[in-house]
Amino acid sequence: MAYQVNIIDSLEELEQCELFHIDHYQWVEGHQPKAFGRMGLLRDFGFVVTMTAMEANPLTTYTEDNSPVYFDSALEAFFDFTPEREPAYYVNFEMNSNGAMLNEFGTAGNRKRVEVPGPWKGSCQASRREDSWSVLLQIPMEYICHIFEIEPRKAGDSFTCNFFKTSSSKACEHYASYAPIISEKPNFHLPEFFEKAIIVDRP
Repeated sequence: MAYQVNIIDSLEELEQCELFHIDHYQWVEGHQPKAFGRMGLLRDFGFVVTMTAMEANPLTTYTEDNSPVYFDSALEAFFDFTPEREPAYYVNFEMNSNGAMLNEFGTAGNRKRVEVPGPWKGSCQASRREDSWSVLLQIPMEYICHIFEIEPRKAGDSFTCNFFKTSSSKACEHYASYAPIISEKPNFHLPEFFEKAIIVDRP
């Protein structure tokens, strides 16, 4: 069933959006922290996503954006806003508990760091608690329109996405996805396994 992306009028309303669980663990045994999130379309801004991992001491090394944060304990969000396009182009946001974010766009075999005007950049805010950590990802609509070369998304439009909890470090290696993936080796860069999402403007 498609994930319903509610149109909201404030960030506070994000807590009322549909909950998704990042609980399809595979490829390695061991560390499997509970992870979940919510996504909404903030009116007159763009997409907002909050994700939480129940980890008391996440592996956190990197502090700069566009660092290889997937070696740390990371939460990730991938989006394809033109799923009819072949080959598939998608954008990935990979974030650690410092709020350092790796942001790339392209195909599974050819992705590049995203370059957009300053006010249009996606942003990440991270917070830590005693037993968990969270990120708030904010993606301006101008950013999406610019890199995908599309008109602003609106109620009734659909796209595909997947969300991940991961670390490639041998110290705490783990791989979990929201939508299940069929692959013999760890690989999140398979847009054919992204889940459908549809934008809904509730009365």
